[in-house]
Amino acid sequence: MAFSFAGRKVLVSGGAGGLGHAIVQKFYESGATVYAIDIHEERLKSLKQEFPNVEIVMADITKWDEIRETINALGPLHHLVNNAGLGVAPSCLETTEQDVDKYLQSI
Repeated sequence: MAFSFAGRKVLVSGGAGGLGHAIVQKFYESGATVYAIDIHEERLKSLKQEFPNVEIVMADITKWDEIRETINALGPLHHLVNNAGLGVAPSCLETTEQDVDKYLQSI
């Protein structure tokens, strides 16, 4: 089954390696404008070589104020794939900003 994301803007955190790379590739192949955010500069450069139209953004998602400004500068987005991080955290209602800083580190 093929999906078209033509005209859609997609942000993928942790987009430069592993699962994030595969997610970026699928959206890219489906016609989306893809923004890949990652903390790993060399991986981002490699991603850009492979997919020239992918917009790469080097950023650390644990730096709240900086990432907020970075994402706001991209303009309106249609989709977010929050791929960066670890899967261990307290319940949603008990999560603090410190928990997010601790667990949502880019790998």
